[in-house]
Amino acid sequence: MSLVKNLVNLTKALPRPVVTWDKAERIRRNEEIWKNPDSIVHRLPEHYKMRYWKNHVLADRSPIHYRPPTTRYVWDPTRNVQIEVENYPIVGLHTPEQDEGLWGGERVVKGWRESKPYTKKKVLPRHWLPILWFPKLKFHIVYSEILDKYMKIIVTERALRLIDSYCGLDFYILRCPEIDLDSKFALILKREMLLALARGDFYLDNEEKRNYIGAKYEEFRIPEGEAEWVGLTLNEAAAKQQDIEESIKPEPLKYKLERELVAKLESGTDLKTTEEEFVPKTEESKFGDKLLGKYLNPLAERLRKP
Repeated sequence: MSLVKNLVNLTKALPRPVVTWDKAERIRRNEEIWKNPDSIVHRLPEHYKMRYWKNHVLADRSPIHYRPPTTRYVWDPTRNVQIEVENYPIVGLHTPEQDEGLWGGERVVKGWRESKPYTKKKVLPRHWLPILWFPKLKFHIVYSEILDKYMKIIVTERALRLIDSYCGLDFYILRCPEIDLDSKFALILKREMLLALARGDFYLDNEEKRNYIGAKYEEFRIPEGEAEWVGLTLNEAAAKQQDIEESIKPEPLKYKLERELVAKLESGTDLKTTEEEFVPKTEESKFGDKLLGKYLNPLAERLRKP
């Protein structure tokens, strides 16, 4: 098998698009949830449903632990064959510790490595041994302009490079796709930033600084009601919607009917003024006549004849 660096590109066509197993599993799982017409997810706000499907279900992760192919066909000069490359992304394991810091999208990668061929003077059979690759973590102090806070958090070297490339922590959190943030802490930080921008409760003692920050991050300003739902998982959003519905006190039906009647009387659309008009009308049942009429009616006519 020749090395990848020895393969020669044969065309400028992009690789064949594929749906990764991770994305397919997300779509299948959410499709089952949305199939139930009585599910609470159908009563969630429209802006949350659009953001959830766009940023969490249908979005593609940026390649981190692998290099995606750039062309569709390559030539292997060692074997003299043409190869169609395939895009198989490496999806790592999401750990609870990842939600406590900024890992820049990195994850714990599970794989295999080949055992050593010999030890001392003995030749051993080759075996594939399981192995886990962990990212290098370290504590680092970052600063948020919108929140005006210094935070000591666990980061990776890639996260620091991304913060520098986005020109600051705030732009990194607000501009980076939510699926690439891949951290509960980052999503909570994003929600707090958007709420601060929507409320305008930052730098209250410095009007010049507040105007500068407000103009700098004006493109990310959204209504407060929409910012409260940013970064919530589907379970958290469903629990929030359920709490909102339970907080509304139920109203007896008679009060609703009373308001409708008063509105009709004021507009003149309700013309019933006497009690006789409100009495339900009764009609004689013709079930027996329809069922036995064709047998009994001829017999009755015969008896009537002299």
